[in-house]
Amino acid sequence: MVIRIIDTMSHPRFSTYLYATGQNRDRALLLYLWNAKLGASFHTPIQASEVALRNRINHALVAEFGADWWADARFCGLIDRERSADLKTVKTRILRKQLKLETDQIVAGLSFGFWVGMLQPKYNPVLWGAHLRTSFPHLPGAHNRHSLFKRGGEIAGLRNRISHHEPLLKADAMRHYSEIMEFLRWLCPKTADWVRPQCEVAKLVRQKP
Repeated sequence: MVIRIIDTMSHPRFSTYLYATGQNRDRALLLYLWNAKLGASFHTPIQASEVALRNRINHALVAEFGADWWADARFCGLIDRERSADLKTVKTRILRKQLKLETDQIVAGLSFGFWVGMLQPKYNPVLWGAHLRTSFPHLPGAHNRHSLFKRGGEIAGLRNRISHHEPLLKADAMRHYSEIMEFLRWLCPKTADWVRPQCEVAKLVRQKP
């Protein structure tokens, strides 16, 4: 049975787990399953961080460009090609579903990468010079837009690794978890306090085969 499972997963993909267990197939399979569970355990804090981030940035965009910021000519002229393409894709997807273009639909449809991208330095003078502290009221004074951009990018990168089922065997899971929770506290301390008891990252780290 183990051989058939390995064949299904593919030998090149499974080789990482075999190497980590000294070619012990049974333990490698346990390690593979543990890796999947560890990745899943990050879903709750990452999801909360993504949703909180997009709502905080939406707050700033509404303040600067109005409720329908995504249709504002000044906003559309400001964003880079990648952000513009993301916005076009989401609007097309919404219209294909025969839904009305509304801010809530736009915000929910845009990717984590879009929102992190809105924290790039190029948006600092127009957007964050005026709206950083009002849109991120819990951001500690020692941190700034760059802190949000850097940490958000790291979390998005981890999210992509997990989504593509990459091995987390060499990742410092507890450091990642700690940094995600710190980021979430920057966005909303009460949400961080609510999410923390639901997380099982630490438990799974201790259960590594």
